[in-house]
Amino acid sequence: MPIRPENLHRYPRDWNEISARIRFERAAGRCECTGHCGLAHPGGRCPALHEQIHPDTGSVVGLTTAHLNHRPEDVRETNLLAACQLCHLRIDHGHHRVTRSLTLAARVAAAGQLELLPETVLVRTEPPTPPRPAQGRAPAAALHQLSFPDPEQETTPMARISVRITPLHPDKTECTHAVRPSGQPRDADSGCAGRRNYAVVCSACGPVGKPHGLRVLAEPEQRAHRDSHKPGPVPATH
Repeated sequence: MPIRPENLHRYPRDWNEISARIRFERAAGRCECTGHCGLAHPGGRCPALHEQIHPDTGSVVGLTTAHLNHRPEDVRETNLLAACQLCHLRIDHGHHRVTRSLTLAARVAAAGQLELLPETVLVRTEPPTPPRPAQGRAPAAALHQLSFPDPEQETTPMARISVRITPLHPDKTECTHAVRPSGQPRDADSGCAGRRNYAVVCSACGPVGKPHGLRVLAEPEQRAHRDSHKPGPVPATH
């Protein structure tokens, strides 16, 4: 497994030679895990071979050297185990969780926050829920506190203007039938003569400009007319 930069000083200078001897001389390129990872391997030993397809993960095996007591300084042969990636990760899983917790606690302490102890029980508190109003009619005192909009200040909302592209038959009537990409009707019995032109129609101004032979040619005119209905900037008052 990759060595973190902050842990490099904990490994001996000849670690590469020690690791290679464990993996290829003692283990002969095969994972030595016999249940250290918590899995029951067929035959008692993990069958994963270096640079071969792992029988469980389906990925190429890269044999590594694991420290059973998670101390890189301890390079005794009884503490070293040639392990595939799966077994190595499972062996170090519990240690990694503890390391992450300690790292988080150190960051919290460095930030000047309260230290979170393992035995501390965190209780989630919610803001108090306001009481629900009584069912039925509101009391007379509460009615005086209600505010109602002034009818004289109400304004009628402006009607929304839509600018759409309408497909047309050869006789310039609107086509609402389903058509093929070529513009011809999908249903031959619908009586549709197909689409010939595309017109821009505004809900406030009616037809805009002249019809176009392609829809893509009508889109710029549609955008330009839609922009013409947008309100202009309000001049600043001093």
